[in-house]
Amino acid sequence: MEFLKDIGIAGFLFFLIKGILWLVLFALVYFGWVDKKKVEAIKSKISFWKKRKRSKKDSVIDK
Repeated sequence: MEFLKDIGIAGFLFFLIKGILWLVLFALVYFGWVDKKKVEAIKSKISFWKKRKRSKKDSVIDK
């Protein structure tokens, strides 16, 4: 209970709902109700940052 007091009931509910939504999404993909490509398209639209592709120049600098 101390953990719940630390993060607060709002934080607890946020992560509970987020976890349930992930489980529902995995179930939808597993049972074939949602196509994997559609999930990837949605995921790319809602991501807050994009991974940039590394150029040859970046790989030379790292070495």
